[in-house]
Amino acid sequence: MAEEYNPESDIKGRIEQLLLEIKELKQRRDKAKDAESAEVLDQQIKDLEDQVEFLRRQLPEEEKPTNP
Repeated sequence: MAEEYNPESDIKGRIEQLLLEIKELKQRRDKAKDAESAEVLDQQIKDLEDQVEFLRRQLPEEEKPTNP
């Protein structure tokens, strides 16, 4: 029997990917050699955090990941 398509599962997977990207960008920001590089990374982090929040709003309350 084929599995039923679950869009919430796709959204949760994407959120997890974005959270990993955010973690990596924060590590790179902490090692940035100049303020300009850190500023660019901060903007990328903010953009990804916005995407995470948008995706979390697409999930039913009980399906939302608990990661910050």
